[in-house]
Amino acid sequence: MDYNSIVFREFTHESLRRIERYREEEAERIASERLQRQTIHEDDNDEHRSMKKSLKYESINSKLMPNKELAVGQTLPRILQNKFPIELIGKPIEEIDWYYRTEYAFVVINRNKTIFRFSSTSACFIFSPFNCFRHLAIRILTHSLFSTFVMITILTNCVFMTLKNVPETNEYVFTIIYTLEALTKCVARGFILEKHTFLRDPWNWLDFIVITLAYITFFVNLGKVAVLRTFRVLRALKTVAVVPGLKTIVDALIQSLICLRDVTVLSSFILSIFALVGLQLYMGVLRQKCVPTYESFLNNSNISNIGFNMSYETYLEEIKNEKKFFSF
Repeated sequence: MDYNSIVFREFTHESLRRIERYREEEAERIASERLQRQTIHEDDNDEHRSMKKSLKYESINSKLMPNKELAVGQTLPRILQNKFPIELIGKPIEEIDWYYRTEYAFVVINRNKTIFRFSSTSACFIFSPFNCFRHLAIRILTHSLFSTFVMITILTNCVFMTLKNVPETNEYVFTIIYTLEALTKCVARGFILEKHTFLRDPWNWLDFIVITLAYITFFVNLGKVAVLRTFRVLRALKTVAVVPGLKTIVDALIQSLICLRDVTVLSSFILSIFALVGLQLYMGVLRQKCVPTYESFLNNSNISNIGFNMSYETYLEEIKNEKKFFSF
């Protein structure tokens, strides 16, 4: 990609009109390509057949792909860092990746030159891209201290979960912090309907599930189903979404597992066979206990307080005591 052609402009109403114009041009281009393919398909001449092949080859080559160097979470390339105006730090700017030019989206670059991408539609049908509250939420979300604060909160919560007799107030405090984090993301990004919104990112699904389960356990009397409180340990996985390096590792691991799905199925099948064999061979065996015989029990000097005229029923009662079990 030619980075010299990229121009950094603040996102304004004119930017929205420019997106509309790009979308109209793209729709006209797609319509003309369909018309050409239909015309070529109706004509059976060899010349038109060769033209069809060439147009198909050109259309495949002309497909744009998103620039990996300009993806969300990446650092702005060094060539563009020198061109980026300081006054636009933390402010919405027009899309810099030509792949997204027809989408309702804008970009924000923070002080660390990290790229963030947002939907330019109204967030939650209320906050437009030019709303001051949304601008404030975007500044908070893109600030480097925001990720640091969330990371410290998660680690502190994990420490409290390992302690006993922790006041229930702590859980309310952490849940409120996670709720404010999610609300900030929803105001800045939108909720789910458009691209680049909160729930369109699979990493935010975990946040939504954790917060939902927390409020269910707080306000609904679940009785025996209160085991859902154990799902609080999922909060530790939020660190993956906060640390970019961990996110990259987990993404690579998931892609590897997808490629190894056949091996995983075969391994699970083989392990299931051995598990069933072990279940049939050792079913109930490990529940047996080693206890002294009735004769050895009578000869034991430790039963002097019970008496030597112990009946067999008394012996059966005594061996139920776990202290009488033999350990190896």
